[in-house]
Amino acid sequence: MTRAEYNDNVKSWSGNVLRFAVWNCRDMMRSEDAVQEAFAKLWEQRENISVEKGLGFLLTVARRYLIDCFRHDAVVTRVHEELSKDSETVTENRATGLSDEMLNALNQLPEIQRSIMQLRDVEGYSYKEIADMLKISDQQVQVYLFRARVNMKKHLKNYNISK
Repeated sequence: MTRAEYNDNVKSWSGNVLRFAVWNCRDMMRSEDAVQEAFAKLWEQRENISVEKGLGFLLTVARRYLIDCFRHDAVVTRVHEELSKDSETVTENRATGLSDEMLNALNQLPEIQRSIMQLRDVEGYSYKEIADMLKISDQQVQVYLFRARVNMKKHLKNYNISK
C-alpha cells in the first residue's frame, strides 16, 4: 500500500471505523482512540496489507483495541475493589483484635461474674431481674458485677485498651 492509497483509506474508511467503534463501546473518546490506533497499525503494516483488505484490517484492530480497553477497565475495577476490601479487612481485623481481647478478658472471669456482666451490660436486665434469675440477692449481683468490671479493667489495661 502506497502513501496515496493509505490517505485514500483514511478518507474513505475513517467514518465507518468510527461508527463501528462508537456502536461497540458507546464512548466517543474511546472510539476516537480506537480509530487512531487502527490507522496507526495500518500505517505500520502498510507494506503487508492490500488496499482491498484495508477496511477489514481497520475494523479488526479497532475491535481488538476496544476489547483490550474493556479488559483493562475490568482489571482496574477489580484491583480497586480488592484494595477497598483489604482496607475494610484491616479495619475489621483491628476491631476483631479488640473483640478478641474483650472475649479473652470475659473468659477469664468466674462464671457467675461473666453471667451477671452479660445479663446486665449486654442484655440490659435490672439487678432485681438478675437476682431472681440466678437465685441470689440484689446486693450479691451488685458485688459480682463490680468485681467483674474491675477484673475486666485490669485485664484490658495490660493491652492499653482501657483508661
